[in-house]
Amino acid sequence: LEAGLTPEHFLTEFGPTTLEQTNPYFTAPKNSTYCSREGLSKVITAALFYQEFSKYTRTNYKDGVPYTAESHYPTIDMWSGDTTNHSENYLHSTYLDNVFTNLFGIVPAFGDNLVLQPLVPANWSYFAIENLPYHGSLLSFLWDQDGTHYGGNHSAGLSIYSNGTMFHHQATLSTVNCTLPFNTTDAAQALAAQPEWQNILANPNSPYNLPNVTADYTLSTNGDIAPYEAWKMNDGLLWYDTTPDNFWTNNQSQVPYSTISITLQRPRKIHSVSLAILVDTDRGGVVACPAGIKIVDRQGDTVALKNPWTDCVPNALNTVPFAAPTPDGSSNVTTPDADYTVETDFLQIVLSDQLRYTTAVSEIQIWVAPNLGPRYEAEDGVIGTFIGSFEGRATGLNGTIENGGVTLHQGAWVELAGIRTANGEAGRTQVTVLGGGNGTVDVMLNWLTNTTVSFSGSANKTIELDLLRGGNWVTIFQRSGTPFVDAVVVGG
Repeated sequence: LEAGLTPEHFLTEFGPTTLEQTNPYFTAPKNSTYCSREGLSKVITAALFYQEFSKYTRTNYKDGVPYTAESHYPTIDMWSGDTTNHSENYLHSTYLDNVFTNLFGIVPAFGDNLVLQPLVPANWSYFAIENLPYHGSLLSFLWDQDGTHYGGNHSAGLSIYSNGTMFHHQATLSTVNCTLPFNTTDAAQALAAQPEWQNILANPNSPYNLPNVTADYTLSTNGDIAPYEAWKMNDGLLWYDTTPDNFWTNNQSQVPYSTISITLQRPRKIHSVSLAILVDTDRGGVVACPAGIKIVDRQGDTVALKNPWTDCVPNALNTVPFAAPTPDGSSNVTTPDADYTVETDFLQIVLSDQLRYTTAVSEIQIWVAPNLGPRYEAEDGVIGTFIGSFEGRATGLNGTIENGGVTLHQGAWVELAGIRTANGEAGRTQVTVLGGGNGTVDVMLNWLTNTTVSFSGSANKTIELDLLRGGNWVTIFQRSGTPFVDAVVVGG
C-alpha cells in the first residue's frame, strides 16, 4: 500500500483518489449525468493525513475565496459538480468528520470513557474546541503548549472540560483515555426523556397543500418567475446563504412593510412563532433585521408586537412569544407570557423594514409539544411526496384536506409519523382508521406490511398492527374510489 502513495497511483494535487489512477476503470473527468462521491478517509500515518488534509482544505476555494461545491477534479483546479444556485453550499459532513474525528482524534463511543487519538502536527502550539455536544454534555478541549496563549487559569498542556468544569489534564498532546465525569447511561435516559417538540409549520411539499405561507409581495426579477417565493419560508430548509436562494424577501417593494399569512391544517394551541431572519449587510448587501414585528390571529387580535424589534438577532432563529391579545393594537410592546397560548389555524405577521434596508426570512417555524396519541389527525400528515422541481414530478399529491380530514383521490396517499402504543413499547395493537367516503385504502406500517380497509359511507375500521417501540409510520394509500380519512386511533 505504501508503494502506491505516489502521484502516479493514489496521490493527486487535490487529494487522494478512491481508485488507483493506473486502474483501467479510473477516470479523472466527472460523468455529467450523476453525482460522484469519494469513500471514507483512511489514515495511514499522521504525516500523510495532514499532507492530504491540507490539500483538502486548499481545495475548498474558488476564485480565491472559500467555496465548496459538489465534487472536484483530482488534477484540475476546478469543481466538477458546480451548478448555479444549487451547488454552492456543500461544506458538510465529510470535511467536518476529518476535522473532529481524524485531526483532533475524538473517537465517539458508548460507555463512560472518552478516547482521543489526535493527529495534530507537533508544531501546533495551541487550539481550542468549545461546546462540543457529547452524550448530553458540552465538552471543550484546550491545547496550550506552554500555557501562555489563552491566559487565565489555564495550565500548560491539554485540558478537557465538561460543561465548563475541567475533568482531565495532561502535559502532552497524546492519546487520551479518561473517565467522563458523568454516567452516559443516565445522560442518555435524560435526553430520551425530553419531549420531541414538533415544527407543525414545516411542509416538505410546500407550496402544495397545508400548512402554507403566503406574502402580499414577492420579488420577481424578470416579471415572471419569482425566485424568492413565500413558500420557501416553510419548506423545512433553513440556511442563511444568499446563494443558493432559499428565502423570501420584500426587496424592491414600494411599501416599507410586508404581511405574511400562515394557514395551518386545523386550529392548534400556539404560544410563539420562530423566524429565521436572513441578513447580508456584513457581505455588502441591503437585507437587515426588520425594524418591527406584529403578529395577529384570525380575529385580528394582536398577540405579539415589538416596535422597535431591538432584540432581533441576524442570521439566527428568533422566537417571538405571545401575550394576551390587544384588540386595538395600540400598545407599542407586548409583555411575553410563557403560559399564554392562542388556539388558531391562521396567523398574520407584519414586518416593517429598517430605513434604506429590506427584509428577508429563510424559514418560519411553529413548535408544539409532541402528540403522544391515541388520536392522530390525518390532516397533520404528509400528503404524497414532491420530488424536486429539478428532477421531476409530483407523486401521491392528489389528496385534499377538507372537513377535518383528507380525501384521497386517484393515486393519493397520506403518511402519519410518531404513532405509538400507549406505553411506547412494542406490541400487537388495535388501530382504528376513522373515515368514510367510498373506496378502499391500503394501510402500510413502517413501509413493511399492508392491510386493506374498505369504506362505504361513514365508518370506523379497526385492524391489528404490530407496532414497534417508539414512533411508527402509518401510510394510507388510495386503492379505489374516493375514500376519506379522518384520523387514526391507537387502542381501538
